[in-house]
Amino acid sequence: MKKFIIIMIIVMIAFYGCDNGSDFYDREIVVSEDCTIGDLVGLEFDSDSLRCGRKSNVYFGLGEIDESMLFSPLGFYLFHDSASISTLDSIWILETDPVKISTCEKLNIGQMSLSGAFCLHKFDNTVKRESVNYYFNSENNDRGYYFIYSKHAAYKAFCNVEAIDCYLRYSCVVQYNGTYDFSKIPNADDAERKLIGCVL
Repeated sequence: MKKFIIIMIIVMIAFYGCDNGSDFYDREIVVSEDCTIGDLVGLEFDSDSLRCGRKSNVYFGLGEIDESMLFSPLGFYLFHDSASISTLDSIWILETDPVKISTCEKLNIGQMSLSGAFCLHKFDNTVKRESVNYYFNSENNDRGYYFIYSKHAAYKAFCNVEAIDCYLRYSCVVQYNGTYDFSKIPNADDAERKLIGCVL
């Protein structure tokens, strides 16, 4: 009888201590990586998660600003092909331009301290790469490119990318429960830097 009572007490402590029904983040992971090296200077979205690369129908990465120059500075772009429209994936990019915000379809992700709005990006068959809005807030030093990628029937990824010169680092909060409830704002500084300097 004493064993039964002790087991019941342990079970009750475990039940009430582990889950009170308000934990939205039990199916969430944080992925951070430096993608600076080689031909992986981009961020691609596979069926199960995201990783460094430039091989999927939709990816973010570095590209030459002026493709006609031999040595062009690099910029950060969203790349996609004609098959991107049929994927049913969606991308919400943080915008700060009041004109773009007033005309876009917006995503509400709760109480985040980022100013601006996440606007739905619409794929265009005629455009293969597009510039992404750079965000900077001097009050809390939030900077970089912020977006949310929704992989149809798989996951939602809230990402921050820092892309300067030939560097590309990212951190993403990835949610597998089908919601846009993220526990924090990602920070690309969480990625361990692979290179001190880079030469093109």
